[in-house]
Amino acid sequence: MTGTESSYDASVPMQPFTPQQEPSAHDAAVEETRNTVTAETSAEMADPVIPVTPAPVQAAPVKDHDVSMKEIVQMVGAMAFVFGFAALGLHAISYVGY
Repeated sequence: MTGTESSYDASVPMQPFTPQQEPSAHDAAVEETRNTVTAETSAEMADPVIPVTPAPVQAAPVKDHDVSMKEIVQMVGAMAFVFGFAALGLHAISYVGY
């Protein structure tokens, strides 16, 4: 069977292990080129010089725990909303007679 006629879960025969052959001339040429390029690059590019500068100074200290007026108003509004629904629910419960 070939192509789509074969079963997808059919066993596949194992390939025999063959030890790697000796490096070819192409592999030796590639390795030589790699070594040459590495040597030339190291010679041309010196180690990078990183300038040392003092850390920037903040203009004013930042306080992360400060709460703005807008956040306070939002929180009070949310609490009033929740208490209003709780009062409405209690009123409905008392109106029904529970």
